[in-house]
Formats: sequence, C-alpha cells, structure tokens
Amino acid sequence: MEENKATRKLRVCVATCNRADYSKLAPIMFGIKANPDEFELEVVVLGSHLIDDYGNTFRMIEQDDFDIGSKLHTIVRGEDEAAMVESVGLALVKLPDVLHRLRPDILVVHGDRFDALALATAAALMNIRILHLEGGEVSGTIDDSIRHAISKLAHYHACCTRTAEQHLIAMCEDHTRILLAGCPSYDKLLAAHHRDDYMDIIRNWLGDNVKEHDYIVALQHPVTTDIKNSIKIYELMLDALISFNKKTLILFPNIDAGSKEMVRVMRKKGVEQHPNFRAVKHVPFEQFIQLVCHAGAMIGNSSCGVREAGAFGTPVINLGSRQTGRETGENVLHVRDADTQNKIYHALELQFGKRYPCSKIYGDGNAVPRILKFLQTIDLDEPLQKTFCFPPVKEWDISQDIDHILETQSALAVDLGGTNLRVAIISMRGKIVKKYTQANPKTYETRMELILKMCTEAVIDAVHLNCRILGVCRQEAE
Repeated sequence: MEENKATRKLRVCVATCNRADYSKLAPIMFGIKANPDEFELEVVVLGSHLIDDYGNTFRMIEQDDFDIGSKLHTIVRGEDEAAMVESVGLALVKLPDVLHRLRPDILVVHGDRFDALALATAAALMNIRILHLEGGEVSGTIDDSIRHAISKLAHYHACCTRTAEQHLIAMCEDHTRILLAGCPSYDKLLAAHHRDDYMDIIRNWLGDNVKEHDYIVALQHPVTTDIKNSIKIYELMLDALISFNKKTLILFPNIDAGSKEMVRVMRKKGVEQHPNFRAVKHVPFEQFIQLVCHAGAMIGNSSCGVREAGAFGTPVINLGSRQTGRETGENVLHVRDADTQNKIYHALELQFGKRYPCSKIYGDGNAVPRILKFLQTIDLDEPLQKTFCFPPVKEWDISQDIDHILETQSALAVDLGGTNLRVAIISMRGKIVKKYTQANPKTYETRMELILKMCTEAVIDAVHLNCRILGVCRQEAE
C-alpha cells in the first residue's frame, strides 16, 4: 500500500567523510533528529573517519548519539594522487549496496572532497536526489573542480554566501532549487563560543602555563596540484613557528596526496617532542572552537582560517594558494607567495595578539532551520531529471523543425505580363511575404535589367526576413 503523502516522512541520508565535513553536517543531523515526525535520518560514515592515523573520528559521531547505519572503509593508503583516485573507485564499488538498502529520498553531501564526489556520482546514477552544501564557492586547488562537479550532479543546493549563490546561478543551476542558508557550523559557533570553561580546554591541550591570546593554532594541508611547493611552505612555516617561540597546537594534515611527506617533515624537525608544540590528530569540534576563538593567531591554509575564525575575530595568516578566491574578512592576512621563513615570521609578528571585528560573511547562526524548511518543500513527485537554466542563444540548427521549414523556405515568383512587372517572396504555405511592383519597360533589355534588379532586392530582403530562397518560378498574370 502506498504511503500517505501527507504523513510520509522524508528519508534523509547524511554521509560524512572526515572531521571537517562532520562539523558542517552535525548541526543538520541534530536538527533532523529533533524532528522525528518530519524526517527519518540515516547516517553513512566513510573516508578518513575510519582510519586510526587520523583519529578514528567516527567515534565522535557515536558520542553525539547518532546511529551509524553503515561504515565503509574506502581509503586506499598511499597519500598520493593514485591513491586518491583508487579511493574514489573503491567508494563507488561499495556505495551502491548501501544506497540500495537505505533507499533514501535525498542524500546530503558536503563540500569538495574526493569522497563526496564518489557519493554524488553513486547517488546520481541510482536516481537519488542530492542536496549539496557549500556549492558555488571558490578555492585554489583541485577541490574547486570537484566542488563544481558535485554541484552539477546535485539536484538542490544550500550555499553559504550571496556570491556563492550567484556563482551557482551563473553555472546554469535552477535558482528555485538554490537556498542561501549560511554555513551550518556557524549555528554552533555563534551560540557556543563563549563558554565559561574555555581556559580549562586551553590548558588541557596546551598546558597549565598558557594564557588566553598567547598561543597559536596551526593547520596546514597539502595542495594536491602543487605538492612539492606545499611541502616546502609547510617546512618554512614550522621553522617560523619554532623561531617565533610561542606555544602552538598543530594538527596533523588531512589525507590528501602529500600528507605523508608533511608528517615526515614534522617528525624530521622534532615537532612532536618540542616543548612549545602539541601535535594532535584530532580535536573535538566544540573544543576546537574554543581553541581558535581564544588563540593569539591561527596559521596555515585550512578553510577554517578563512571561514570559522572570522566569526571570532581571531587573526589568521593564510599561507599559499589553497584558499585563493575564498571570501575572507579583515582578520585574514594572505601570504600567497610564502617562499621564505622571514616572510612567514614577519606575518606572525604583524598578526599575533590582534583582535578584529567578528565577521558573519558565512552565516548568521540560522542555517539549520532554513535547511530543514527547504527539505520539507521538496516535492518527491517532481521529475528527478534536473534541468539547467542556460542563457538564451541564437538557434542555428533549425532545419529539422518542419513548421519552421514551411514558414521560412520560400521562392521568388516573377510575373512578366501586364502593364507592371511583379516579383514576390512566396512561402511554402503559399503566403506572400513581400511584393515588389514596377512599370513594365517597353524594351526587352530594359525589362530584363529591371527584373534582375528586383530579384536582387528581394533576395537581400529575404535574409533580413529569415526566408530561405530555394528557387525562382514564373507567376502567370491573374
């Protein structure tokens, strides 16, 4: 028996691949879970969540009291370009069984990671509607291409900024399926970053002698399109931080190609044993908020620096090209050509200890209610096949339209008799499109010259009238 459309719950599958995307997806998951009469929530976990070297971060999902319906080991180790491609392939092999079993009405996918591309590809091919978060944004790596590819596969979009919304519209996405929601993580950031126990969190991670605004948070990831240079920048950043001589919480890089080499550089310089450093694989998001909020500065190339840190006014040093094109607040100092230790050190001197006005470029704290309302408006009876809103262009290939053929293909009719010469453009339907009349000359030569002149004029006019002259016929006088 078919479910009653008025009471049917929307089956929403949220798929999370890593610690970063979970911080954006978790607020939505809590919102869905809090509305059991409207939604059914299914959670799929894959990617680096399930790798010990990256903190086994699936545990924080369990600690948040979410039931994980499926855990998919999809990462092929190697941390190079080939391993990333193989990981996408492995995910595509495993996802169909899970999606077929869950049969969600809609799959929620975040961002620009290769894992998310596999999710969107599988769902699109299996005729499952996709809601993509954070489409339309711009950055300086292969993530750009992946993000836009996911947007093309997605049926619905929840974007964070007005500029991102305009980018999606420019990419020919249907504006009625685009929601300007803001970033879901801002709902938690703006509500919870003033905690009474923030000093306990800081001391827990950095030691008892650390003061507010007197430490650094460092987070640098490889740039997969320029691995060699990104490793060089990472080494220079570590040298600058060692020289700057401030307590520093440094997080391990993500799983992208080049991360293994970065970890080798970190260990070569003895960062894990250095008294000023605390190197960690993962910090729970609620605690990470406090650490960034009260830091003297944040340094690296993480999107957190150009997005979340702005909500607190924390000074940021953004290194290299990974965030090129991102919208940023005045708290961000860009060092795009970070080719010397001195340049990075000088940026630390300029930024450390400053405070900036809080920025709300990426959200106002109300993204989740907007997204839940948007989900409720999705009509599952609408055709699944998405359409693109291309700008109007002149159609050249019109010869296969029979109505257009009958309307535009024409002949020149010439009437040689009577007191007047008459030439007309006649459509295939027999309609006179335009008529020309001249007095009939007395001599044969003059008459032929005038007929040619009238026919030439008619052919020129036919071009402007969008008529195709196929031939000339003689019209008998009526």
